[in-house]
Amino acid sequence: MNVSRKMVLRRRARLFGLAVVLLIISIIMIYPLFWTLVTAFKTNRELFLDPWGLPSNPSFENFLKAIDRGNMGTAIVNSLIVSLGSVFLISIIAPMAAYATSRIDFRLRSAVSNLLIAGFFIAPHAVLVPLLLLLRDMGLVDTHIGLILSYVGWNLPFAILFMKAFFVSIPGSIQDSARIDGLSKYMMYSKIMLPLALPTILTVAIIMFIGIWNDFLFAFIFLRSPSNFTVPINLLNFTTGRYGNDYVAQSAAVLISAVPTITLYLVFAERIRRGVSFVTFGR
Repeated sequence: MNVSRKMVLRRRARLFGLAVVLLIISIIMIYPLFWTLVTAFKTNRELFLDPWGLPSNPSFENFLKAIDRGNMGTAIVNSLIVSLGSVFLISIIAPMAAYATSRIDFRLRSAVSNLLIAGFFIAPHAVLVPLLLLLRDMGLVDTHIGLILSYVGWNLPFAILFMKAFFVSIPGSIQDSARIDGLSKYMMYSKIMLPLALPTILTVAIIMFIGIWNDFLFAFIFLRSPSNFTVPINLLNFTTGRYGNDYVAQSAAVLISAVPTITLYLVFAERIRRGVSFVTFGR
């Protein structure tokens, strides 16, 4: 009995220690966001007098300044166009490619799968110059279409392999039954496999949207005109330009840019967790 009780106490102590560590990590990660939120409602004078205190007279003036003078409204629209356009194309192409490489036998299936895996070992910096030259020759530099195509090509390997793990987990008996019923490969995909894959497609779409919305590198290289800038590039201009010393307006701009992705994650957090868990552990 004493040994059993000691084991229980030891286990509780470990769990308590783990909870303390996780709490500390959570505070470290959440506090900068909280400080930015508080700063966005202050004036610059109040920020320098009491940088750690709460705002004495909260105001939305900084948010209006960021949207009006910081061009955040246009940047958000541009980011929505690019992110939604990229996610739409990925959500169409990735399931078909994943189904083909996992459930259909063809001569180059192994080579195609290995090529997709190899895509994970290529740094984005290695493809910037070829992509830029390709977009220049196509007349798509400084266009949303060019940026969308770049994001689609870059993110497809991850999306395909993520969805391939799902299609592999589907019992072969389902496909055999559909084949006996006389369904073609296309009908089997559209009538059976695609409906089963919709939750996984949603998970991939959310992950892709968040990643593309926050991407800086491709947008910085391929866009030139301020009217086409996405949120990350617009934030760079806002913080280094006329409002480089207006820290409270910068904080408001950062919060505005983060609202869509944070909201999306909070709404679909459980869906993302279950999707990643299923693909990783099969449950």
